[in-house]
Amino acid sequence: MIRPLLILRPLHGARHTERRAKQRGLQTVVDPLFAVETVPWSGPPALDFDALLLTSANTIVHGGAQLNDYKCLPVLAVGEATASAAEHAGFDLAKTGVSGGQQLLNQLKAYHYHNILWLAGEQHSVLDPGERQLHIVPVYRSKAIALGEQAVACLQAETVILLHSARAARHLVSELERLKIRQDRHHAVAFSAKVAEAAGQGWRSLHVADRPDDDALLSLATRLCQSE
Repeated sequence: MIRPLLILRPLHGARHTERRAKQRGLQTVVDPLFAVETVPWSGPPALDFDALLLTSANTIVHGGAQLNDYKCLPVLAVGEATASAAEHAGFDLAKTGVSGGQQLLNQLKAYHYHNILWLAGEQHSVLDPGERQLHIVPVYRSKAIALGEQAVACLQAETVILLHSARAARHLVSELERLKIRQDRHHAVAFSAKVAEAAGQGWRSLHVADRPDDDALLSLATRLCQSE
């Protein structure tokens, strides 16, 4: 049995995931649950900091021309997709994390990067910088939207659903309830244990990727999409 793969993350990231999924021969449906938009912002002088923290490629996509003011700072990127977007935009990459912003900060040596500027989304996780100073400037927002027609049509049959964030998981469950779409016929694949917890119970199956990145997520999804 071949099951479709439903990708609900914001469009820029969704297209990145879709390309990788199609390389695996999967049938994909992209219908984002969030619309990402730029917010007006101004940041402090780059000279006040010794590193720039980026936890999403959306910062690069939606940050605008003001980002050029911070290209003098070494970038701490949360994962490979964010690192790639930063390098493509002309930033110098100092370190790439593998399992979230907190893990990345924890890996930094105590004497490195005392003052970090985080260009983030309006909705962002809480990070503990330890003895460092972490200054947060929101440069974009992710607005939750209704489940789209393509997603609704896909969910009429057994589907494998990728869940990249806890916020997406909660919003999807709410939308399924609103539209009276049966949750127990679908397979949810979560980016992390935190995302799986937000997705809750009631799925046909619920799985957590071995590590929080697209390759691990898609490896698990491929088995579910192609299993009997």
